[in-house]
Amino acid sequence: MVIEIIISEFDFKVIRKLREKRILEDLTQEDLSAKVGVSESFFGNIENPKQPQKLNMRMFARVAKALEIKSYLELLPEEIVTNDLVKIRLKLLKINKRKEKDENGKPVKNMKIISIKAMSDKEISEYTASNEKNKFLRIISKH
Repeated sequence: MVIEIIISEFDFKVIRKLREKRILEDLTQEDLSAKVGVSESFFGNIENPKQPQKLNMRMFARVAKALEIKSYLELLPEEIVTNDLVKIRLKLLKINKRKEKDENGKPVKNMKIISIKAMSDKEISEYTASNEKNKFLRIISKH
């Protein structure tokens, strides 16, 4: 399935780092949810690009504590993001939820980035003013 999402570039990068760290720590989404004290589906929704749910700073701190990381930097992008909101076109990849690591112990990719386009100030204003439901997601193709 190919989708296009509108998301904060910072959120997108943090969520990808969070997923990678969770998998490297051999935690399922449900395990991490239990450690943080949220519903079982919470991290499934956070990591799913088709869902609008994202982390706030309080939850970010709780996740860092649950993952027992030494520094918040482990969950942050390596470079300063240069864009606010971006349109990201993704190909969602089918993965076996029980096998989130490859043969080398690295997290299996769950998506392929096709393109990332920064939104202009005008596009951001129009987007934030819109009351359209699910405006952050557009399904391009189902195969």
